[in-house]
Amino acid sequence: MRSKGALAVAAAAALTLAACGGPAEEEEAGSDIEWDAEAQQYVMEEEITSGEASLKVWFEEEHLAEAVIAAFNEEFPDVNVEYELVAKVDAVDKMALAGEAGNGADVYMTVYDRLATAIEDGTAAPLGEYQNVLSERMSETFTGVVSQDGTMYAVPTTTESIALMYNETLLEELTGSPEPAATWEEIVDLAEDYNDPAANQWTIRFLSGEIYYAYSVLSSLGWQAYPHGDIDDPGFDEATLTEGLEYYAGLRDIWNVPSADATWETIEEAFAQGETPYVITGPWSFSTFDPGAEENGFTYGVTTLPAVEGGEPAGSLAGMHVTAVSGYTEYPAAARVFANFMASDAGAAAVYEATGQIPALNEDLLSGIEGIGDDPHVAGIVAQSQQADLLPQVPQYFWETGNTMIVDVWDQLSSVEDAQTKTVDGYAELHGL
Repeated sequence: MRSKGALAVAAAAALTLAACGGPAEEEEAGSDIEWDAEAQQYVMEEEITSGEASLKVWFEEEHLAEAVIAAFNEEFPDVNVEYELVAKVDAVDKMALAGEAGNGADVYMTVYDRLATAIEDGTAAPLGEYQNVLSERMSETFTGVVSQDGTMYAVPTTTESIALMYNETLLEELTGSPEPAATWEEIVDLAEDYNDPAANQWTIRFLSGEIYYAYSVLSSLGWQAYPHGDIDDPGFDEATLTEGLEYYAGLRDIWNVPSADATWETIEEAFAQGETPYVITGPWSFSTFDPGAEENGFTYGVTTLPAVEGGEPAGSLAGMHVTAVSGYTEYPAAARVFANFMASDAGAAAVYEATGQIPALNEDLLSGIEGIGDDPHVAGIVAQSQQADLLPQVPQYFWETGNTMIVDVWDQLSSVEDAQTKTVDGYAELHGL
């Protein structure tokens, strides 16, 4: 969910590869390290391959660190890798201080809304030749948000997005087919027969009071937050938003619950019990839905979010964790080898096994990774991630003002026009415009 994942990366000035001891302003990425074209790898420094020196990596979770390092040592058994636990959201700020002091990591993980600062500070170095390797393994959607002026500064590592999850067993009973709806209009049609407000029985459930969840409807009707990539202009005054909000308000007819009562507990529990055909949620719900489906005798699927009939594909706001090479590393070749390993088949398998998070790889590659190929639910998350909107760095007050707007519309506290005007004014005031 939004609070568990990063949501955006801002554009930043392009910086160049770091040399030993600090970011260099003249060198081009990879100019002083050797590329093995046949192996498609940088040639690691002798101090690293001999074990004389260790590569230092920052991870947030100990189990992830141990799993990735063990997998890395399967391929590079003579390389010593040390790790330190550092929260992803803190890594960039800590690197700015520790890197300059000479005690930072060679490689670190962060959330990609912090990458802009890392590029600007020189604490994220260009990936050099690995840019071409990675571009063949993942979509431009992912590589684009870690790039500036055509240069990649981090390895997209894991991704998450909300998606439409559906009870295949229940849908077959109700419609004669286990196939999910592709449009909101199909869900509305089913709701006419299935909904029973007195029994708290609903065709679809989702967090109706958050712009994070409303965004799929708004985007399908043509609205995009920050349409020009400018933090000064969130797009709250766009006519397409007005149209989207009016349509969104109409969905209250099929999920007629005040926003304050649309809670995670009521959404996840009802689906896990087999009582709800559709929910909109993310992969964090699998741990509840898998045992629920087994206990209550149903199967479920995951697919892209429903569009408005005649509208555009529904976008979502995806999160991403990335792996960066420090601009201060003394081992720029080995650091890049490790960072790139995170997106290799073996690295991605280790990440998935340790965390359950979905590697940011193309779907055909994911299907071949141990564990993921057997997971029938991953493909839907990946498919939705491919059509996610990736925004400039989002301030907290975007969510505050946006959520207030959605609540005002959903709970019929004001007209769409008044809610939109209030949001425009509120954002401008908090942003200092």
